Amino acid sequence: MAEDAPTGRGPYAKSALRRAEIIDSAISVFGTHGYRGGSLRQIAKQLDLGLTTVMHHFPTKVALLAAVLDQEDAADTDFLDRSARDGFLPTVLAIVERNLARRELVRMFAIVSAEATHPEHEAHAWLRRRYTTVVADYATAIVADRRLGRIRTTIDEHMLADLVIGGWEGIQVRWLADGTDPVAAMRALMLALLDPAED
Repeated sequence: MAEDAPTGRGPYAKSALRRAEIIDSAISVFGTHGYRGGSLRQIAKQLDLGLTTVMHHFPTKVALLAAVLDQEDAADTDFLDRSARDGFLPTVLAIVERNLARRELVRMFAIVSAEATHPEHEAHAWLRRRYTTVVADYATAIVADRRLGRIRTTIDEHMLADLVIGGWEGIQVRWLADGTDPVAAMRALMLALLDPAED
C-alpha cells in the first residue's frame, strides 16, 4: 500500500505544483506589465511551457487573475484572530514585514489595483469587495483594541481603517519605487493615527 500511494497522488500533486508555478509567473508578469499588458503567452514563455499547457490549467487570463487574487485573499484569513491576540498595530506591521519577501506580489497588487479602479476592469468587483471586507475587519479590530485600552484614538473606526489602508498602499508604492523602508514608515503612521497606550 505504501508503494502505491505516491502513484495515486502523483498526477494531482504535479497538477497542483504546475498551477502554483503558473500563478507565481502570473504575479511576475502582471507585476511587470500590468494585467492588461501581460498575456498567457508571456507566462508560458517565462515557464518554458506551451500555451496549451497554461490554458489547460487556466483557460482564460481572467481565470488566472482570479486565482492570483484568491491566493492573495487567502493569505490573511486569520487576521482578526491574530489582531485579537497581539493587537491591531503589531498584526498590521507583521504583514508589512512579511511583504518584504513578496515584492513581486506587492507590485502586481499595486498595478492591478490601480487598473481595477476602472468599472469595466475584470477585477473591479473583486477590488470593491476587498476594500469592503478589509475596512470591516480593520474597524472590528480597532474597536476591540480600543475596548481593551490598547489604543486611545477617538477617530471613527471606519475612517481610521480607510486611513490605514490608504497610507499603507502609498507606502508600498514608495518602497517599490525607491526603497523607502515600509516597516518604519508604516510604524510611524500607525503610531500617529492610533495613539497606542504606553506599556
